Amino acid sequence: MTNTNRKAIRNHLMHTLSVLSGQDTNEPFVLENCPDETDFASQLTLQGVNLAVRKRRTARIMELENALRRVSDADFGECEECGDRIGLARLKANPSARLCVHCQSALEDGLNRCA
Repeated sequence: MTNTNRKAIRNHLMHTLSVLSGQDTNEPFVLENCPDETDFASQLTLQGVNLAVRKRRTARIMELENALRRVSDADFGECEECGDRIGLARLKANPSARLCVHCQSALEDGLNRCA
């Protein structure tokens, strides 16, 4: 991987982190006076969705911060499972990728190792 590619990926990571960090709101959820069970259920559902989004955003921020720490490492862009290079297009699309396409597919299919 060239230094230009690493710099481009680092810039992308920093921009994405900036955007995600700016979206974080820690507003407490308050149940309003609910006249009936339907309104109460709607508010609880909305709270559940908001919590899931916040949890997902936090996990993504952690992935991106980890990738930002690793981007300068000599082995950045190598699959942690098989050691092959992760395609540049994959890294540009998902800089936090730690597996090549084949190993990621095998993992998702429930297999232990890629072939």
